[in-house]
Amino acid sequence: MNKIDQKPSYKKIYEIVKDKFDRTKHFNYGPFDETYYTMRVYESAKEIIKGLRRNIKTEQVLVAAILHDIGKTRLKSSKLFAKDHLLEKANIEWRRHPALSVPVAQKILKQLGHSDEFIAEVCYLIANHDQRAEKMDKRSLELAILQDADLIADIGLAGFLRPFLFSGKFSRSVAATIRYMQNEDRTINSSGKSEINLVLSKKLARREMKIQKQLAKEVYKEIQSDLLDK
Repeated sequence: MNKIDQKPSYKKIYEIVKDKFDRTKHFNYGPFDETYYTMRVYESAKEIIKGLRRNIKTEQVLVAAILHDIGKTRLKSSKLFAKDHLLEKANIEWRRHPALSVPVAQKILKQLGHSDEFIAEVCYLIANHDQRAEKMDKRSLELAILQDADLIADIGLAGFLRPFLFSGKFSRSVAATIRYMQNEDRTINSSGKSEINLVLSKKLARREMKIQKQLAKEVYKEIQSDLLDK
């Protein structure tokens, strides 16, 4: 590893990523605000790493956390979004983003002066960050951390906010959104059925889910009215 590998400029990398997302039509605001979720994955990864207290390739994980979804800037919007809804087969286009992220990340890191070895390690994490649960027989600790951080970043306050942002983009009423939130259940347990890899990550995820459920419970009181169907 060279000196740049040992001390990456996380903020500079994030600014490059943010600029690319800001240039897109759908990924810099609302429910698909990747500038926000990229930051939350990075912070979630930091929290997991701090709690594990193990020998971890921290720099590679954190750089991958910032760059892992950059391929979404190359997705075809026409295959994802209609005017007021997601297209039925949007998930097919969506699944392309890890592979699309790799060459973009390679170019960015090369321009910043990172070594080929460092870039290869980061891109391995990026390429496989969506290969969860039974999709892989085994994974490195670094990949497990990135995958867990990616999931944790989307629950808690973020999980509370996203349905409202979704309703604003796709014309769903506030009352319908609140009902959706009340019925949503992303319970993270200790069984093998969970997509969370690490015991510590499950603990953090349960904490965030508790926050999300409490917020949903409070906002549900807003639609307790005899004017609405139960």
